[in-house]
Amino acid sequence: MQPSEIKVNAADITLAVKTWGDAKDPAILALHGWQDNAATFDCLIPHIPGFYWIVPDLPGHGLSEHRGKGAEYTIWSYCSEIMALAEQMGLEKFTLLGHSMGGGIANLLAAVFPERIEKLILLDVIGTITTPATNSLEQLSMGLKHRTRQALRKPVLYASRDEAIDARARKGVSIEAAALLGARGIAKSVAGYYWQHDQRLTQKNLLSMCDEQLLPFLRAIRCPVLLITSTQPVQREDAIKMRVAQISNIRVESLSGGHHQHLDGDVDAIAALVRDFIR
Repeated sequence: MQPSEIKVNAADITLAVKTWGDAKDPAILALHGWQDNAATFDCLIPHIPGFYWIVPDLPGHGLSEHRGKGAEYTIWSYCSEIMALAEQMGLEKFTLLGHSMGGGIANLLAAVFPERIEKLILLDVIGTITTPATNSLEQLSMGLKHRTRQALRKPVLYASRDEAIDARARKGVSIEAAALLGARGIAKSVAGYYWQHDQRLTQKNLLSMCDEQLLPFLRAIRCPVLLITSTQPVQREDAIKMRVAQISNIRVESLSGGHHQHLDGDVDAIAALVRDFIR
């Protein structure tokens, strides 16, 4: 399969979207993680033919448009844009696949739109990042002070594309994986090369859900769910177990790779699990 590139206006924001396969095939909408982009699935998708893959750069990421002045990047703020994308692509029912932050978005959508989501595939995440309710005052205070006292930082500049790739690799992915992400994530200015995601993504969240708010979303998921965890999960083991217990129809598999194992780990093993689940 060879991907195509399209631009889609979804909820008044222009998204850069990679598509793979035939639009007549069953659709899989795949959502990447925080500060990644659509290229995160470039190694996985060719191993899973027979489906119409729709893979956007989320707002503020990759080649997609940044949100307007004063806007926030909360996890629920992506939901309307993703459903608007589904409408623009003519998707009545579809499978959702999400990695990390993309998995959190997919969790929310599967709960809110159970009649639209046929299956849910989660890569190394279940639910969303939560903050104890008792910490809400501190979180909001820190978030507001961060915004009022500190100017939004400028992107780090690098002398070459290779230096920018090396910097991303030092955050926990292989050089090859960083280069794939860099193909649509690195831009060049007169001053140098830089990762072009919206710098507001690095700001502290003003508020997050607490566990008590998240649990109803997990319990509302009706479609079959596949969760593939890693040996280096971003979530605590006890939190994963508690969240898994809330979903009535879930299959859990664990592989020995890291958080980006779908990109630079045992891609064949992940693809086999996904193929078995969706077929």
